[in-house]
Amino acid sequence: MKVTVEDILKIRPGRTKTFILESPNECHSAKSLVGYVKKVRKPADVSDYTTVTDWDSNSVSITAIGK
Repeated sequence: MKVTVEDILKIRPGRTKTFILESPNECHSAKSLVGYVKKVRKPADVSDYTTVTDWDSNSVSITAIGK
């Protein structure tokens, strides 16, 4: 499973979504994609996104913080 821009944009403010990925490289890619969304594609009702990565289980939790 790969995280897409659309997956990140679907996360509503105040919600967290966890993605179970297949490798640490995919975790790093997901974190980079969140950075892209924060700078270029951030929805009007979201003030920020945060990520928490569990490198042992290859999971990334993305939280959308509302305005």
